[in-house]
Amino acid sequence: MIRLLFRRRIAEGYRRELLRVWTPFLLVGITALVATYLLFVEPPPPRRLTIATGQPTGRYHAFAERYRAYLAGFDIALEIRETAGSAENVALLLDPASGVSVAFVQGGAMPPDARDRLSSLASVYREPLWIFHRGDRPYDRLTDLAGKRLSIGPEGSGTRVVAQRLLADSGVTAAGQAAAGAPFEGLPDRQAAEALQAGRIDAAFFIVGPGSEQVQQLIRADGVRLMTLRQHQSYARRYPYLTSVVLSEGLLDLERNIPPAPSPLLAPPAALVANATLHPALVPLLIEAARAAHEPGNLLDAPGEFPSARFVEAPLRPEARRYLEEGPSLLQRVLPFWPASMVSRLKLMLLPLATVIFSIFKIAQPLYNWRISARIYRHYEILRRAQRELAGPPDPARRAEMIATLRQLEEKLATVSVPLGAMAALYQLYLHLGYVRRRLEGEQPSLPPPPPPPVA
Repeated sequence: MIRLLFRRRIAEGYRRELLRVWTPFLLVGITALVATYLLFVEPPPPRRLTIATGQPTGRYHAFAERYRAYLAGFDIALEIRETAGSAENVALLLDPASGVSVAFVQGGAMPPDARDRLSSLASVYREPLWIFHRGDRPYDRLTDLAGKRLSIGPEGSGTRVVAQRLLADSGVTAAGQAAAGAPFEGLPDRQAAEALQAGRIDAAFFIVGPGSEQVQQLIRADGVRLMTLRQHQSYARRYPYLTSVVLSEGLLDLERNIPPAPSPLLAPPAALVANATLHPALVPLLIEAARAAHEPGNLLDAPGEFPSARFVEAPLRPEARRYLEEGPSLLQRVLPFWPASMVSRLKLMLLPLATVIFSIFKIAQPLYNWRISARIYRHYEILRRAQRELAGPPDPARRAEMIATLRQLEEKLATVSVPLGAMAALYQLYLHLGYVRRRLEGEQPSLPPPPPPPVA
């Protein structure tokens, strides 16, 4: 029982000494970790994200629904904001109060001053520019539309922005049309198709996919023709966001051979564009959602062509470029999304964590060893005084007092707790105490003890 109590006292003292030495370093390390987390570690990704699309009957809205289903698998709710089109989407991205973080933006719809404030994630598919017109002969240049009644898309749509830009290059301006008594109209796609078939307008611009209801109706309608632009390559050279594609013969309807001949079209690719509020961890998820929706391709896009880093107006976001070029990171390959996101965010804390570990093993441990040794070596001061007593003239009273002091020290050392590594130094002190005490008592020790350690 006595031995057990003695061991417990030693263990308790050992733990107390550990706490005295290591607690300051642990506190400093924890403070550094907390400060790093608060100042440098990004907040976790939000579980709700808002995307601006377009009209509820358009392709943007349909693809956003597919994105929403994909993100729901990662417990992220995608809120879809219906808009008039790309121009309104850009305005929402530039408005911090809108709550919109990402949007579909049609090529050519982004004003130059917005390109430095927004970033692209990827282009996702091509959107052909369809120009349908009425008339006895086919039109092949935009100058043929001067003075005609034109619908160029509603305000806020990317169709309107691109149409105005291309028409202006051909000398067909809003002022000139107004002077001719045929101002530009901004009808939604469905109304524009109905007005064109009814003869209320002479031509209409659409930027939609080949499977669009309006395209399928108009390309088969009597008295309506699809304009084939002879200068399509020149427009594509002038505007990097435009690509030239060929609608091959019979592509839309092989049985009826629609179109009856190859028809070159301009196609501004649609892109995912984001502002600074989009959390970086969500960029790979959005690209993967786009890949699931667009990688199979369509009548105009080859399988695997999209999502792509090409055909974007705003600079690619660094996280998007890295993901498109290198694919998922190691963390994203081996861990689910949320754990991988947490580990990625906390990697900045590795430096203060390494500092804590280094401090404990390079500073705290030697300091602890020194404190343990000091608990033993400080008692050699009493031995030094006893040695001086032996060297001086004998004084029985002082020697008796010194002998009593040495005996008390021997009893006290029984309660000193040191780790096993310091036991050799403790037993050396016992030997030195016994040697000096016996000298003071007039005994001659049978064996000389080892020399005492140097005392400063």
